[in-house]
Amino acid sequence: MINSSEFSEQTFRQQALKDGITHISTGVAVIKDNKILMVRRQSNDYLGGVYELPGGGVDDGETIIDGAIRELKEETGLDVSRIITTFPGFDYSTNKKPHVRQINLLVETKPAPVTLSSEHDDFIWIDESNLSGLNMTDSMTKCLIEALRKIKLAISS
Repeated sequence: MINSSEFSEQTFRQQALKDGITHISTGVAVIKDNKILMVRRQSNDYLGGVYELPGGGVDDGETIIDGAIRELKEETGLDVSRIITTFPGFDYSTNKKPHVRQINLLVETKPAPVTLSSEHDDFIWIDESNLSGLNMTDSMTKCLIEALRKIKLAISS
């Protein structure tokens, strides 16, 4: 799965606590044919119409990786077959959660069609050729650029 020297949940959580973070969330970059799956939030939801990585909040008592796997399954119907690596996320706030830190995972999934939950109304597979012009936050754009860089590194090694 993930090299333990690359990601320490304990270290991540300790730093988040030290930084005043109250909630942990995940983003899951699913790779297929060197592209990444993005899902679009329902128009009547928070950040409606914006594309994002599938993912969401880590529940109390749940590991970050278990939370990411659960969220991906809930939002897309996909099952993780391999976690390749983690990559930086970002801090954000919502009306209900004022201090959230997101960590992202780069994964492969078992072959299956994407089945969206009611949280999302569309999905797209992206790479560098269709990244610009996609409606997403600046923080998410930066995350995707990093994910695409990690894919290139994995391919070249």
